[in-house]
Amino acid sequence: MRALIIVMLVVQAGIFLATAYSILFDRPAPGRRRPIWSSFAVSLVVVAGVSWRIAESHFGEDGADILAFCSPLLLGMGLMAGLLAIRQRRGLDSAP
Repeated sequence: MRALIIVMLVVQAGIFLATAYSILFDRPAPGRRRPIWSSFAVSLVVVAGVSWRIAESHFGEDGADILAFCSPLLLGMGLMAGLLAIRQRRGLDSAP
């Protein structure tokens, strides 16, 4: 497996775990800030695009199919984070 594919798999796992941790454990409280959905949205979409491009250019190599599989998952998570950012900006979520 190439080093580029290994690094991208680690980046995918890291952004996935950071987003999952933020969703599961970082609940809004009166003195705490909410998760920053816009930065999650941008980073998830960028990581998904880069990993898709790497998987496409290294088709058939070890690990490239995992990159190609996880890329749409991260893109969907990025779109959902974008929708949550829009919802917060419009004031439709409950205030802490």
